[in-house]
Amino acid sequence: MAAPIRVLLLCDRLDISGGVERFVCALANYLVDEGMDAAVGSVDSVREDILYPLKPQVRVLTGDRKQVASGEGDSRVARAWRLARTQWRIGRSLNRVIRAERPDVIVLNGLTTACSVLALDRRFAARTICCDHNHFSARSMLWQRLRGWLYPSVAAVVSLTEADAARFRALNARTEVIYNASGLRADEPCVVDAPIVVAVGRHVAQKGFDLLVRAWAEVVAAMPDARLRIVGDGPLRASHEELARDLGVSDSIQWLAPTRDIERQYREAAVFVLSSRYEGMPLALLEAQALGVPAVSFDCPTGPGEIVTPETGRLVTAGDAKGLAAAMVELLSSASLRERMGRAAIARSKEVFSPQAHERRWTALIRDVALRQAYGAAA
Repeated sequence: MAAPIRVLLLCDRLDISGGVERFVCALANYLVDEGMDAAVGSVDSVREDILYPLKPQVRVLTGDRKQVASGEGDSRVARAWRLARTQWRIGRSLNRVIRAERPDVIVLNGLTTACSVLALDRRFAARTICCDHNHFSARSMLWQRLRGWLYPSVAAVVSLTEADAARFRALNARTEVIYNASGLRADEPCVVDAPIVVAVGRHVAQKGFDLLVRAWAEVVAAMPDARLRIVGDGPLRASHEELARDLGVSDSIQWLAPTRDIERQYREAAVFVLSSRYEGMPLALLEAQALGVPAVSFDCPTGPGEIVTPETGRLVTAGDAKGLAAAMVELLSSASLRERMGRAAIARSKEVFSPQAHERRWTALIRDVALRQAYGAAA
């Protein structure tokens, strides 16, 4: 009997609630069910730190537990230097995990993670799959140039959207489009009468919660009984709470910590809102739609436009807070519209964003990379 394929899924950290971390854990769980020897690895996180469910068969590996000093300087040069030191440490740490594990296939998650690892050691590039988890131009030109140098040598690249696929294929012909998929499913939408809107994500600039709070002030002016729940943590939470106080809408917003029972939050929502400045293929939006929650979303460069249709929600010009507010008011004002959208969202999720198709495509790609490695070694 052949030995199981050894797969190592890497990212910077696993102790935060985010789409990348959720993806890594979910894929590792599926791979062990497929008979593979799957491990997840990060710089610092041990099993007890991980916020998403992991099967006992999935091994958890760490590079080191040493922290990089943050430094006191706040100049641009000082920040750039700290960033360089941090990325060097990430690359060195994850390379240590790879050398110790000696996997058949490596999945590097995130552009900065992939470049930090590959720039220090490209000997294992032929067994590596890179998945950026964000749209092609989300990072600075420095990272994009590093990607242009490093990605042509890897075994395969995964694009989360059709919109970015051509640009990834220009770097590496073995580019596969594999949509993210929700692990949550429903056959019928929940009928929610309370005017509750839910947003999910980390309090970072990308998620645009400052724009959401500004939009929410207009929603409350039109619908005083409306309530917003923002589920997530992150470095900008205090500033978002301060903005809500300044705009006089604090009483209508709940700030909730990340939860393992995120399904409950979706099912209690009349509307889901995504206010991101940019995305890859946002898992929170996929989860809400899979459960039949009508969505209002900024039309980011990639992601929401391939998920939301006029039958399942509303897309708003990116950054248009007034438009976001108007769309939320429209949906909150009509229970019949929300029910129709919820049913359409469930049907579309089953047809286009099937978890089974997502898992099969990732498994097939990993098996193919492992097979090519085995044949190369035999030759």
